[in-house]
Amino acid sequence: MILKDQIKELPTKPGVYHFLDENGGVLYVGKAKNLKNRLRQYFLRELGRGPAIVQMVRLAVKIKWLETESEIEAVLLEAEQIQKLKPKYNVRQKDDKSFLVIRITKKSQKSKVKSQNDNSKFKNVILSETKNLSRSFASAQDDSSRFPCVELVRFRNADFSDKTAEYFGPYPSGELLKKSLRYLRKVFPFRDCSKTKFNTYRKRGRPCVYGDIRVCTGPCAGYVNEKEYARNIKFLKEFLRGKKVRVIRTLKKEMLDLSRKKHYEEAANVRNQFQALNHINDVAIGVRDDLFEASSIMFKRIECYDISNILDQYAVGSMIVFTDGKPDKAEYRKFKVKSSPLRQGYEGQVRLKVGEEKLPNNDLARFEQVLTRRFANDWPKPDLVIIDGGTTHLEVAKLVLKRYNLSIPSVSISKGPQRLKNDFHFSDSIIAKYFKGNDPLKNVAIMARDESHRFAISYYRTLHQKSIYH
Repeated sequence: MILKDQIKELPTKPGVYHFLDENGGVLYVGKAKNLKNRLRQYFLRELGRGPAIVQMVRLAVKIKWLETESEIEAVLLEAEQIQKLKPKYNVRQKDDKSFLVIRITKKSQKSKVKSQNDNSKFKNVILSETKNLSRSFASAQDDSSRFPCVELVRFRNADFSDKTAEYFGPYPSGELLKKSLRYLRKVFPFRDCSKTKFNTYRKRGRPCVYGDIRVCTGPCAGYVNEKEYARNIKFLKEFLRGKKVRVIRTLKKEMLDLSRKKHYEEAANVRNQFQALNHINDVAIGVRDDLFEASSIMFKRIECYDISNILDQYAVGSMIVFTDGKPDKAEYRKFKVKSSPLRQGYEGQVRLKVGEEKLPNNDLARFEQVLTRRFANDWPKPDLVIIDGGTTHLEVAKLVLKRYNLSIPSVSISKGPQRLKNDFHFSDSIIAKYFKGNDPLKNVAIMARDESHRFAISYYRTLHQKSIYH
């Protein structure tokens, strides 16, 4: 079944989708508020899709999807799946250190012992008749470590080796995550304050504004005990792990048990949480069903090639790598090139543009040799190939890539006889459209071309000097 036919089977509900390759590997993970509408757009033209996405769709042979009941669950599940599967084409999501993670602190061992001795009954989160008693309790001790704090931190600042906290994420969609947490905080109130702020309000005997609007249970003012607070944090964590059904089942059981015991006020509070989760599918947080996010994915790994030789002596080839738009010198490679004719059968396939300078076969042969040796190695595959040369060099590159069954966008940049121009040539119309008007990408490509030329010249001079002194 072709991909377009698979889309017909997709539901119109929110969820997460996977593009799979012929080996069942996950190429890309995305989210949608309407799975069918979102996936349909991958096969419509003129939507500003980047070549990486076009290439991914070419390689995909199957679509898998996981349906959710709400946009919030889709946002959380997408982050979990990207973190778990690490798909190649989720480049931006995997590597962007500015993404947010949820950090939930853990209670100290001392606090855990105390909570085990807490046999108080389940009470209303904020019961006015218990405030005075709670305030005297709050003034007696520093309780901040007894009540876990939920906060958002940047991925680059997160210490995942920290044993005093638990992390969830990272989440590619920061704004959607914030909206999701704002809703979840109404269902399962929690504190997000610093220890200093907590102790300040503890001394005052009243909560901050978040306690007043009931998105925090006011542990600083003693309005909630450890057991009740820990219950909310437990449910929040389970929801973040995708265990919503388990949470709803537990809430329903709690509600019925409290009703049987005639604890009607407490049962009403649990009922509100139960209903809020059951109606979470009605909450819209702004998940987009277009390819805006997907089209923003740039090339993770760019490789650029050049040949350097004078009078057919000491010919060398260079391969330089740009990762995330910057030189990655640890990935550079250099090649000693042997003089050899162009591979049999290539001569007729390499087309010479009318008016273009005729190149000797051995020049193209050297280039073909370098590319063949490179792609015969099991090195990371590039997302874009750049060639220092004209259309004939580009044709050779296309033929080598075809031989290895690789569909990689390719670009050649020629300077002309006086080496004063930067004429771009493209492997197909899709990559040409993507470069059109994209000056930042063009500048990166020119920088990569210049760097490959510098690296090739440097290697050539090294070999030439060795030949003089030996």
